Amino acid sequence: MTTINIIRTMIKLLLLVVFLGIVMIWIMTPTKINRQKWLPSIRAKTNSTYFGIQGATILEYTFPMLFIAVLGCVYLHLAKKSKDDQTESPGKKNALLLWKRPVLVKGPLGVVSWIELAFSAMFIALLVWSFGTYLQISFSNITTKSAAKNGEEVWEAKLDSAALRLGLVGNICLAFLFFPVTRGSSLLPLVGITSESSIKYHIWLGHIVMTLFTAHGLCYIVYWAATNQISEMIKWDKIGVSNVAGELALLAGLAMWATTFPRIRRKMFELFFYTHNLYTLFLFFFVLHVGISYACIMLPGVYLFLIDRYLRFLQSRQKVRLLSSRLLPCETIELNFSKSTGLKYSPTSIIFINVPSISKLQWHPFTITSSSNLEPEKLSIVIKKEGTWSQKLYQILSTPSVDRLDVTVEGPYGPISTNFLRRDSLVMVSGGSGITPFISIIRELISKSTTMKTKPPQILLVCAFKNTADLTMLDLLLPLSGTPSDISNVQLQIEAYVTREKQNTMYMDNKNLLRTKWFKPNVSDQPISAILGSNGWLWLGAIISCSFVIFLILLGIITRYYIYPIDHNTNKIYSTSARALINMLLICVCIAITCSAVVFKHKKRNAREAKQIQNIDAPTPMTSPSSWFHTADRELESLPTQSLVQATNVHYGSRPDLKKILFAYEGPSVGVLVSGPKQMRHDVATIRSSGTLLVWIMNPTKLYWEIWRPSISAKAKSTYFGQQGPTLLEFMFPMLFIASLGCVYHHLTKKSNDNGIRSLGKKNGLVRWKRPALVKGPLGVVSWIELTFSAMFLTLLVWSLGSYLQVAFSQITVESAAKHGEQLWESKLESASLRLGLVGNICLAFLFFPVARGSSILPLVGLTSESSIKYHIWLGHIVMVLLTAHGLGYVVYWAATEHLSEMLKWEKVGVSNVAGEMSLLAGLAMWATTFPRIRRKMFELFFYTHYLYILFLIFFVLHVGIAYSCLMFSGVYLFLIDRYLRFLQSRQKVRLLSSRLLPCQTVELNFSKSTGLEYSPTSIIFINVPSISKLQWHPFTISSNTNLEPEKLSIIIKKEGSWSQKLYQILSSPSVERLEVAVEGPYGPTSTDFQRHESLVMVSGGSGITPFFSIIRELIFKSTTMKAKLPKILLICCFKNSADLTMLDLLLPVSGTPSDISHVELKIEAYVTQDKQNTISMDNKNCLRTIWFKPNASDQPISAILGSNSWLWLAGIICSSFVIFLVLLGIITRYYIYPLEHNTQYSTTGRALINMLLICVCIAITSSAVVFKQKKRNTMEAKQVQNLDAPTARTSLSSSFHNSDRELESLPRQSLAQATNVNYGSRPDLKKILYACEGSSVGVLVSGPRQMRHEVANICSSGLADNLEFESISFSW
Repeated sequence: MTTINIIRTMIKLLLLVVFLGIVMIWIMTPTKINRQKWLPSIRAKTNSTYFGIQGATILEYTFPMLFIAVLGCVYLHLAKKSKDDQTESPGKKNALLLWKRPVLVKGPLGVVSWIELAFSAMFIALLVWSFGTYLQISFSNITTKSAAKNGEEVWEAKLDSAALRLGLVGNICLAFLFFPVTRGSSLLPLVGITSESSIKYHIWLGHIVMTLFTAHGLCYIVYWAATNQISEMIKWDKIGVSNVAGELALLAGLAMWATTFPRIRRKMFELFFYTHNLYTLFLFFFVLHVGISYACIMLPGVYLFLIDRYLRFLQSRQKVRLLSSRLLPCETIELNFSKSTGLKYSPTSIIFINVPSISKLQWHPFTITSSSNLEPEKLSIVIKKEGTWSQKLYQILSTPSVDRLDVTVEGPYGPISTNFLRRDSLVMVSGGSGITPFISIIRELISKSTTMKTKPPQILLVCAFKNTADLTMLDLLLPLSGTPSDISNVQLQIEAYVTREKQNTMYMDNKNLLRTKWFKPNVSDQPISAILGSNGWLWLGAIISCSFVIFLILLGIITRYYIYPIDHNTNKIYSTSARALINMLLICVCIAITCSAVVFKHKKRNAREAKQIQNIDAPTPMTSPSSWFHTADRELESLPTQSLVQATNVHYGSRPDLKKILFAYEGPSVGVLVSGPKQMRHDVATIRSSGTLLVWIMNPTKLYWEIWRPSISAKAKSTYFGQQGPTLLEFMFPMLFIASLGCVYHHLTKKSNDNGIRSLGKKNGLVRWKRPALVKGPLGVVSWIELTFSAMFLTLLVWSLGSYLQVAFSQITVESAAKHGEQLWESKLESASLRLGLVGNICLAFLFFPVARGSSILPLVGLTSESSIKYHIWLGHIVMVLLTAHGLGYVVYWAATEHLSEMLKWEKVGVSNVAGEMSLLAGLAMWATTFPRIRRKMFELFFYTHYLYILFLIFFVLHVGIAYSCLMFSGVYLFLIDRYLRFLQSRQKVRLLSSRLLPCQTVELNFSKSTGLEYSPTSIIFINVPSISKLQWHPFTISSNTNLEPEKLSIIIKKEGSWSQKLYQILSSPSVERLEVAVEGPYGPTSTDFQRHESLVMVSGGSGITPFFSIIRELIFKSTTMKAKLPKILLICCFKNSADLTMLDLLLPVSGTPSDISHVELKIEAYVTQDKQNTISMDNKNCLRTIWFKPNASDQPISAILGSNSWLWLAGIICSSFVIFLVLLGIITRYYIYPLEHNTQYSTTGRALINMLLICVCIAITSSAVVFKQKKRNTMEAKQVQNLDAPTARTSLSSSFHNSDRELESLPRQSLAQATNVNYGSRPDLKKILYACEGSSVGVLVSGPRQMRHEVANICSSGLADNLEFESISFSW
């Protein structure tokens, strides 16, 4: 890798970082965090005596974009140098190739590529997000009282607020409006877009801008009229917003907008052209309207446009030397200009032309048809006589007496580089004058054919014309001067179609077929040259940098020594309009000074070069093709010695069958270019985009393996990543990218929940999708959203297996099997076995997502790891069925073909059979213990055998190789991060404060926790007690509430299995004073929306009541903090016997303010199913016992392993660990594996082991670094948490529960169990209870036995009660 390429890579990374920062700024701009925290903080640091309040805006919005523009200039300069230093060989791929494929064809934006769609989607999402956030924040502050204070009605206040927000969102569009029309911009080429191809985005941005600004203005007029403030329209305040200036800007914008619609623009182009110059007034009054401080948000685009516009102005002052013209009978002109040899441009570049004798203001763009390599001193364009301007030009050039024509130009502008040579074949499809861009490409390839050692691509030119006369445009394929005999090196085939004529209607020997006119040169005329010289990008970067620095210096001086003294030393405040005028003047002056200095420097150099170019002075001849085209030594070796028109295959009276032509064209890499009418472009784009589907769907198809995969492999398979590069790019990177973005989303959601409380009745968009769709089935209760994803996944599996088998079996015949000494069924068995393994790997790719407890992906679709564990179970079953069938299929195949020794082979390169067998054995050992009966009866056996997943994964990777393993590594990667974070958290023993033992053999454990740890109701935590088992971890629902009990965390454990029995025995021992406990978690939903319901019905069975404790405690807390009414609560709980009723005493925490329960409408209906009367005395002193534990100095409160901003830190770990992995992998592959592979093949096993080691090391390093940083903070916080040190006591219910100031205003002064409506010897009639529930939104939550969950789900999904919204909470896996 050359030094230039290394620098370019570093610049790319820096550009990416800055770009992501800009995106984050735009996303955060409308939020409360930005307004209340970020912006005040930035202003406090930048609001100096030199820049004032606009310093913050310059720093946030102006500087980053200009910094990217400058860096882009440097990058493009290096790219140009790299291109000049080396010739690109065929087959070399462009990294943006796939992103440039068309994805949308017919629509308002025309043909749109993936890269354009990505940026468009991001921009639209930004607009929707900004407007929604602005309105949500502003409307939340508007109430009847606040409106009345201002003498307004609520709708008027909201209209005023909405009008302002429309203007704010319009300014976002305005900030991007000028980038597409900055012709010499360094920003657009960075993403592979040119200014002429992106002009459509300028058009649509303009429409959006004017729609929003017009709505903004009209809303304010309506508001002023409604509030009797119509006089506001003629106010021009000295300070703040100027309404008159805004109205003038809007009028100028409307005048422009009216002429931009296609019908008007095409019919009255001159009117459109002249009115568009009103943009100067629009910008001028817009800045006066909003003030320079706010205008700095949209300044970067305007700033770069002004630089570009002034450079174009300087270039247009010089007349250029027109050498000759060629006039064709099809009323087409070729103009040939003199150019400096230092001017380089790419094929398909354009240049803007102005002919003062026709119009001094009109500029028209034309494609350059010449090649800067084939014709180093000439530049040619082709103009078709169509509009009024081109008609006048044709008339002037047709006049015999004309011998000179004054012309000025701007440009050239075009792509930085073109990669036609990387194609094996080029198919060019043109319509009419659309052939002109292809003339430059063909001339460029003629030039390359003599300088390149490799063979240039084959060319098929498909051109459609209206009539025979247009065929003469093909004569322009060859320039006036050059070496046309070199065309013999180019494989060129031309298929011409004349659509309106059925035979040749033109005599080809006509002497007037093609006329050439030579012009007399003028001393004042100069060759066309680059306005900024050969190093134009560097000079442009210098202009941007220097002009901006000079602007800041002058602004600082004027603000400090002129404006600041007026603002602070007098009673006056400096005028906002005057400040804006000074800023606009300074910007224009700084740009003019720097641009003029650079252009003047290059003008001297260009003048010296112009003297070296020979002046061509020849009479104006009229020559026929025979005298002009053939006598100039133009013999074509690969074509007959006559005009290209006569040598072309011409089809009269027909149109090209583009689908047939394109699909029939063979070759691994075929470039398809189209230029012509809109319909033709759409037809070709539709054909080209017909195969762009999801990677997973296309993975088993022929199209993927024969076209897509080789294309991706050729680009991604480098000396740094080898064969795994494509798989990393296709499968691993996208999922990790989603995971990282998901983390950011969850962080913002958490912040949003922290800053505001959901109001009653606010609906969640996923509510209906969460309704139960299936109740009784292998997956239990399944919601619509789960059913949708499950159906999609099953469809993918069936599609993949079917496609794999169809493609494979179609190639297996009796003859092909016989060649390998096999029977047909044996070949098909071997093929089917392989495909079963491939489909099994698809399942394996998704297997680990549900068990990544801290995953950011599952919450995106409303799932938690504990609720989706059933999908891990069933995915595991499918994986093992497929992989077992894969293994057995191969064993049968080897036995039938007498290759059973293959089972013992461990190949150095390729697939290792022994590793696959060991992986399968480990998987089978796990699988055998996963079936419900075995798992529940021998849970410890299930638990310990499940650790075999480590061996399963290691040997699986060794079996298939790391390149293919990357397909399923995204899930494993996220699981490993989660698993290592859990390991780090589990190393710390936590502080257990107390326990409460109930006679129903239930234990409540109360832990100390840091105040910074927050969790949602129904969250779970995993517990390990080393004195019972060092390996066993068990999940329990958290019954405490993070708000009600900020320093405590509680869980409830029912004595059921052997582990819980041992725990209960330990806590029942009189001598226990301390218990060592380690935890992992908490884990749970990112947010809960229980308060959006009018009523909550909670149905529980046995210990299933525990999740509802946390919900009820949450609502107790909300009752004191929320102004809105909370939902009514009906708790229906079923117990086996009377002793279990004491669990209701755990509704209230050990400490808190339970009197606040008076604000909660709570009704409890308890059902004791196996007792017909109360069989336990509630006065028994041992009814509820509390044990306090002695603290240990080494114990720590439970805290979030990644701190309060855990989602952001998790995203940081994912991104940084993956980047470090790629860097290390690249270094090792390039400098260790790559050199070995060129002498001998490097071991597949060795490569796999290195990759697995690198992944583990990178995850360990990044995770440890973040956890270590957070651990220090947690240690400091732990010192602030009070240590509870009390003797171990056993207290009766009266002393523990009632003497702690626990008076319930809404219930009698006794235990909740005694105050509850208890129904003995019966079960609840759930159908009757639920159907009787009133209200528009009734949340139904169920936690308990499977039969109970299914019964409630059936009732809610029956459709008889639309107000019931079901949610199941289950931990019985």
